[in-house]
Amino acid sequence: MKPNKLRIAAVLILAAWLLAGCSLFESGNQEAAANEPSRQGAVGRYYDFDDIQVPVSLKLNKDKSVLFRAGTLKAGMLFFTDNLEVESLVNFFIDSMARDNWTLKSSFKYPKVMLFFAKQSKTCVIQITEHTFSTDVEVWVAPTM
Repeated sequence: MKPNKLRIAAVLILAAWLLAGCSLFESGNQEAAANEPSRQGAVGRYYDFDDIQVPVSLKLNKDKSVLFRAGTLKAGMLFFTDNLEVESLVNFFIDSMARDNWTLKSSFKYPKVMLFFAKQSKTCVIQITEHTFSTDVEVWVAPTM
């Protein structure tokens, strides 16, 4: 084989190998998403609050989270991060919170998004902050006094 044909063959083999590797990763992610616990058909997961769903792709940062429990009272802030689009996160939270009987009371937009939800005996504030290569989501939950 000539050197040019050898290079082309090497590039094609490398490309085929990389594409095969990508498809393996994709199927693993799909299986992981399918195995995540969810309710009511949403692609979300419940963490410490059983009525607040979070997209499965968000990763919980326990070092930046704080959870308070006293008897049946549970309050605190859960900190999540990933590189997700802000608008899709806003839509996800508005839809999933409504399914869990939360009422959207108000919101702020720019430079970060803040969503204020209320329920019979508690309040939830979701703050979404977009960075260059990541998106942070803070879920604050407190009892209503």
